[in-house]
Amino acid sequence: MESYALFRLPGELEYTEMTQTTGQPLTFDSVESLNGQEGFVMSPFAVTKDCPVLLLRPDKIVKRTLSYMKEYDYAPEGNLAQRISSRDDYAKDFHTFHSRISDGTFSKIVLARQSVEVIENTEPPRRLFERACRLYSNMFVALVSTPVSGTWLTATPELLLEGDQGKYRTIALAGTMGLWGNTLWNDKNKSEQQYVASYIEECISRFSDSCTTTGPYTVAAGDVRHLRTDFTFSLYDKQSLGDFLAALHPTPAVCGLPKQEAMRFILDNESVPRRYYSGFMGPISADGNASLYVSLRCMEICGNEYRLHAGGGLIADSEEESEWNETETKMQTIRRCFTRKIR
Repeated sequence: MESYALFRLPGELEYTEMTQTTGQPLTFDSVESLNGQEGFVMSPFAVTKDCPVLLLRPDKIVKRTLSYMKEYDYAPEGNLAQRISSRDDYAKDFHTFHSRISDGTFSKIVLARQSVEVIENTEPPRRLFERACRLYSNMFVALVSTPVSGTWLTATPELLLEGDQGKYRTIALAGTMGLWGNTLWNDKNKSEQQYVASYIEECISRFSDSCTTTGPYTVAAGDVRHLRTDFTFSLYDKQSLGDFLAALHPTPAVCGLPKQEAMRFILDNESVPRRYYSGFMGPISADGNASLYVSLRCMEICGNEYRLHAGGGLIADSEEESEWNETETKMQTIRRCFTRKIR
C-alpha cells in the first residue's frame, strides 16, 4: 500500500502531493525523535504502540493547482444514511471530567467525542480533500493515508508551529462561539483562551529568549469564531525542533492543565480513543523548517464510514448542553465536505 499526504497551506492556490511508493513510513515512539528528520509528519494526541509518530519519506512530490469550484463539486444532498453518536456517553463523560475541575484536580481539561456517519454514496477521498480546500481557503487542509494510521482528512484552523531560518510562530486558539449573532466573549471563553496563551508563552521561554505576542483577537474558522493570540520567536537551536514540539504538544487547547495529569485522565476516561485526532501533522525539514498544524475538524475515512471527531475545553463555568452543541458546530466544518443536508 502506498502512503501519501496531500496538503494545502492556508491561503494558497495550489496543494502539494507527497507519495512514498517504496517501504513504509518511519515510526517513532516519541515526538523528540523528530529532531533532524525530514518528510511529512503525522503525530497522534498521545504516542502509543498502536499510534506511533509517523514520518512519510516521499520519493515523489508534485505541486497541483486547485481549479475553481464547479457545481458538480458540491456534495449531493441526502448522502447521510445513518449517524451513530451517543449523547448519553457524552453526558457521562462530561460529568466525570467536570467533577475533576470542581474538586480542583484540573483548572481546564478538554473532552472529545466521535460521531460515526455512514454514507450511501461514497466519494473518493481526494474529491473530499479538494472540496475542503475550496470550502476553507484560510485553513490548513490535509489528506493523509498510511497502513498504520488509515486515511484521515482534516481542515484545521490551528497552527502548531511554522517557520524557517530559526524564526518561528505559533498561536493560542481557544474559546468558541457561532459565526453569527452575539459578538461579545463571555468570561468562560476568555479564561479558556488565557490558559492556552499562558502555557504557550511558558513553553517558548524554555527554548527562546526572544518572543513577541499579539492579541487576543477574534478570528473566523468555518462555522465558528475563536479567540487567537500570536507568538513570534526564535529557537536557541533549530536542530532541537523535536524537543520543542514535545514540550509544546499537546497544548491546553486540546488537553488540559496540569498537562501530564490531564493527558493521562483523558486516555483513561474518554469513551472513544482519539488516535490521531488532536495530534499534529505537516511537512518538516532537516534544517528545522516546519509547517505543522493541530489535527482538528478531522475525520477518519473507513470505506463508507466517516468517523468525525470534535472536542471542547471544560472549565468551572462549563455547561454540558452548550459543550455538546459546540462539538456539533465544530463537526459541521468537516461534515460539509460530504453532505449539505443533515436529516
